[in-house]
Amino acid sequence: MVMRVTGLASGMNIDEIVENMMKAQSIPLNKIKQQKTLLEWQRDSYREMNTLLLDFRSQLTNMKLSSFYRTRSVASTNEDIVSATVASGAGQSSYTISKISSLAVAESRMTNSGISKQSSNKVDTTKSLFTVQGAFANEMSWKQGSVESKSIVTKEGEPITLGLADGVQITDLENMTVEVNGIKYTVIDSGTPKSGEVMVNKDTGELTFGDTIAANSTVKVNYVTDKKVENKTITKDTTQIQLKGALVAGQIKLSFKDGTDTTIELSDEYTGIDTNGNRIGKIKDGDKVVGEINYETGVITFNSEFSNYFPAETENSEEKPKLELTITSQQNYFSFGLTTHTSKGQIDEKFLIQGSDSLNSVMSKVNNSKLGVTMFYDSYSDKVTMTRKETGVYNENGQEIEFTDGDFLTQVLGFQNGDSGNYIKAENATFTVNGLETSRQSNTFSINGVTFTLKKTTDTPVTINVNNDNDKLYENIKSFVDKYNELVEKIEKKLSEPKYKNYLPLTDDEKEKLSETQQEKWENMAKSGILRNDSILSGLVTQMRTAIYSGVNQDDLDSAMKSLSAIGITTTADFTTAKLEINESKLKAAIEKDPNSIELLFNGTGATDGQKGVIQRLYDKVNATMDQLKERAGNSYSVNNQFTIGRQLDDLDDRIERFEDRLADLETRYYSQFTAMEKAIQKANSQAAYLAQFFQ
Repeated sequence: MVMRVTGLASGMNIDEIVENMMKAQSIPLNKIKQQKTLLEWQRDSYREMNTLLLDFRSQLTNMKLSSFYRTRSVASTNEDIVSATVASGAGQSSYTISKISSLAVAESRMTNSGISKQSSNKVDTTKSLFTVQGAFANEMSWKQGSVESKSIVTKEGEPITLGLADGVQITDLENMTVEVNGIKYTVIDSGTPKSGEVMVNKDTGELTFGDTIAANSTVKVNYVTDKKVENKTITKDTTQIQLKGALVAGQIKLSFKDGTDTTIELSDEYTGIDTNGNRIGKIKDGDKVVGEINYETGVITFNSEFSNYFPAETENSEEKPKLELTITSQQNYFSFGLTTHTSKGQIDEKFLIQGSDSLNSVMSKVNNSKLGVTMFYDSYSDKVTMTRKETGVYNENGQEIEFTDGDFLTQVLGFQNGDSGNYIKAENATFTVNGLETSRQSNTFSINGVTFTLKKTTDTPVTINVNNDNDKLYENIKSFVDKYNELVEKIEKKLSEPKYKNYLPLTDDEKEKLSETQQEKWENMAKSGILRNDSILSGLVTQMRTAIYSGVNQDDLDSAMKSLSAIGITTTADFTTAKLEINESKLKAAIEKDPNSIELLFNGTGATDGQKGVIQRLYDKVNATMDQLKERAGNSYSVNNQFTIGRQLDDLDDRIERFEDRLADLETRYYSQFTAMEKAIQKANSQAAYLAQFFQ
């Protein structure tokens, strides 16, 4: 910005003079800006109308579906035995279920006896399994390792790896699971993986798939390592550390370098049960005890002997001495597998259960899996039951629920495979409908758009009748008329809005003189009538009126029902509007008389406009108008050069830019002229002062 100091010689307010001169020169520019604002308002109003038409077109799309007109009701002669629902579009029909021999039943399997060792001291399902294992009637077996779970989002060009710590190895591969975007892969540990397989490097944790895995895929892996390695930095003030995961198994190792840079290795020694029932042990350096471990909580507590390992503290050091601990541990765990046969096919799941898991958490994992079963423990009977959620037979050659790998379900809880044991066999629903004996895997099933629900076995016939629901069809047509009237009202309001020619968009100078409320009122007046008598919108109203009142020429259409007015849909008594009104009794009588003709009148198709039904015509008119509005005003995704008003706005922007450049040059010239005048006055003043000294 150029700093100008003016008026020193002349005493004139040059800035004010130039400002007033520029205001006069800016009048054409303000008019161009007002023209631009009017175009922007017009563009936005067109887009607003296009949004209304889009909403109405959605209504018309629904009305092009036959289900809109083929409304049906259904009734059962005995709802206590068979109930039914019907979908729109289903044919009128009658079904007689003369016999229901059996209902569909889901397979359920129960433990043969109680799972607790003593009825007076039943298993606490909320506590960790390792802690309460002695309460089970049957002994539990454990493995040692570290159960891990990882979710990886793949990246283009990067390997897919579990990122194992140094010295850590994957074990128990048979119970490892890998899913990519919910699809399971078979795990192998050698060779070249085929499609559907993944090769796992046990030492590095790298996964190699037989299929190409796209970037941003989600790989979920459940696996076991031979140990868990944790690194912790502690100071001399640290008295306790918490290991990841509780219920640590034996063989804890801690290694670090002491103050003499000697590598120290500590180990654990189990000592027994404390007064709270927790397994505890000592942390030892050879024969020297330096701490204690609670195997239940995973907390290691150091004693005063441990502080001797820290480096000596120097006077100038601002930090306290530290030790870098590497802790190696294991957990107790077991695994088991389950297989179910469902409507989606055979589903296999494997479960890795940590010693810290409770029986409740085990059941929750099973219930939340893809197996489709519900498992729960009944404390009264001390038994566990497992039921498939789906009824019916999906495995003709065997059981619907199979207990595979691991002995927790079969040995500890006491479930049995096969037809032996305590179980309810899955059955299909067997019944006779319209003389045909058939069966279904579910008690709820559909035939020709009718959904039946069988509730009881019976030899008493039950009839299901499907008829027209004329009241529903009337409501559907009424909703269309309401939507049509809403659209017409909004369009006609825009077309008839008064135009206030004396109210133009405010300039920046005019806005400064008005309050926000005054500006808002002015702007509302200026926007009024922006689409008054618009040719596109008025043309649409005319076309819709013609589409509604023209007769429909369909061969199968009742000759007395070839127009909307013939069935009781006419314009209102107010001739200034294109709104419709319904003669309820006349429309309901027409629906009752011939619902097929009602559908043809609204939704008939044909090559010519005269053959098309009212909805088909309206859809075409609305669609064409939306294209016209988009051509003129675009939409929120359009750029200016793609529509007419946008190109006009770009042209105005160019004119505004050129005009502003010319005004800047003009202002500079004005200031140059006034500067020259100031210099001339200053020179004249100097000469007058010089001459005046000779007359003193």
